[in-house]
Amino acid sequence: MTAEVDELGFARVDIGRGRRRGHPEAVFCEGKTTPEVVAIAESLMRAGATNVLATRASAETLLALRTAFAGTVVHERARLAVLSPVARRGTGRVEVVCGRPEDEPAAEEAALVAEAMGSRVMRRYDAPVHDPAALPEWLREQDGPEVFIVADGTGGALPTLVSGLVGRMVIALPTSASGELPGRAALLSALNACSPGVVVVNIDNGYGAGYAAHLHNTRGDV
Repeated sequence: MTAEVDELGFARVDIGRGRRRGHPEAVFCEGKTTPEVVAIAESLMRAGATNVLATRASAETLLALRTAFAGTVVHERARLAVLSPVARRGTGRVEVVCGRPEDEPAAEEAALVAEAMGSRVMRRYDAPVHDPAALPEWLREQDGPEVFIVADGTGGALPTLVSGLVGRMVIALPTSASGELPGRAALLSALNACSPGVVVVNIDNGYGAGYAAHLHNTRGDV
């Protein structure tokens, strides 16, 4: 199938992705100027896209998007904006877990992405990371999500611990929130998880974690 592309000179915007995949192309803002981000967003909006995600956006870019597009919802801590937001009935259940405030921005990006795509999301940002013995009881309080996203920027043990206690897929989201080599220890620990059923996205890739969780939650029916 030939992709539908809008040639902007500095970017080739995939305006047909929403029809092919069920969700439009996201705008990754890092490395782009604010006018470039706005122009890409305008291209997607002209094509009729809704729930367009602008990720890794600076405060300046978030302000410009809010100004340029009425109704834009901005999430400053997650550095994310949702353009032309359309509420969707939540499907299934994705549970997003972390245990430290510094891991919350990446966790929240993942949660917002899954919600924008149409998943029902539960946030639990109080995992007992400093008391692993309390984790089984803490997890018994949840009511059966289809998939977990576990954000962790420490030694990376939390995704493995959660996976060993639940019967669902766990998506490990390493964060760069601590350490001399931010995120590296958490990434390597998750990649070498001894518990089966752990899949891993790259450091701080909340967008990828939320997208993958939604696909698993809906079994690809987006």
